[in-house]
Amino acid sequence: MKAPLTVTLVQCDATLGDIEKNAQAHLEVIAATKEEETDLIVFPELSLTGYVLRDLTPEVAMKRNHPVLKALCEASLSVDLVVGYIEEGEDSQLRNAVAYFSSGSITHVHHKVYLPTYSMFEEARYWGAGDVVAAFDTRYGRLGILTCEDVWHPSTSYCLFADRADVIIVPSASPARGITVGKTPSQDLQAGSSQAWRDLLRQQSSAFNVYSIYVNRCGVEDGTSFAGGSCVIDPYGSQLLDFGMEAKIQTITLDPESLRRRRQAVPMLRDERLDVTLGNLTRVARERFDD
Repeated sequence: MKAPLTVTLVQCDATLGDIEKNAQAHLEVIAATKEEETDLIVFPELSLTGYVLRDLTPEVAMKRNHPVLKALCEASLSVDLVVGYIEEGEDSQLRNAVAYFSSGSITHVHHKVYLPTYSMFEEARYWGAGDVVAAFDTRYGRLGILTCEDVWHPSTSYCLFADRADVIIVPSASPARGITVGKTPSQDLQAGSSQAWRDLLRQQSSAFNVYSIYVNRCGVEDGTSFAGGSCVIDPYGSQLLDFGMEAKIQTITLDPESLRRRRQAVPMLRDERLDVTLGNLTRVARERFDD
């Protein structure tokens, strides 16, 4: 990280299939946070479209020149943005996309690699999977994006660690499972499933010496309740922010000194033997496919 990074997490609902309405809500949030002098605003997975799209998917898919994306490019002249939507690629395939907007353009797009098809999930029926996990440079440092289910496959976090990411951003649309109450009456309701996410992100941050920014959506859509539970984890695995299940916007500044001290004390990347990892993964893949 080149300097302290001030990030605004937007835990919000979405109106299913209404791109224009959702885009207007994004622009209103961007306008409302101008006085906070934030560097980066992060929205949840599929924040422009809603999640339970099914046959609506082709109707809401956007090419890079879509007017809504152009409006967000213009908004990114004042603040960087992370926004989720369905992208129609040049090959006409539809993918779950998260775009990084900066200085008036889209500078990076992550296509969700792992599309869950277990339990209530049926993503692979409607979307194509991505096949690239890569960190990218910004004016604030080197960042990486993983979308929801991606994080449950540790190879994705490892790839961003090897690619020298300082911060891993995780937009999500994770449903709620189980409800717990806080230790005091003033604390927010929590989805029990949010604890599993926090444990996973603590592991990601402490193992790979990165900041983790998790922004999950909230609300109810087509009978599905979403868990919220957005949080920020520092490179030591400590939780810096903790949202409940309700809509919430909060800003936090990430300290590069914490990252530097952690990496000096636990130099995982310095000592990582990528040649050994690559060699063994090649062997495992060869043996698996030979079977």
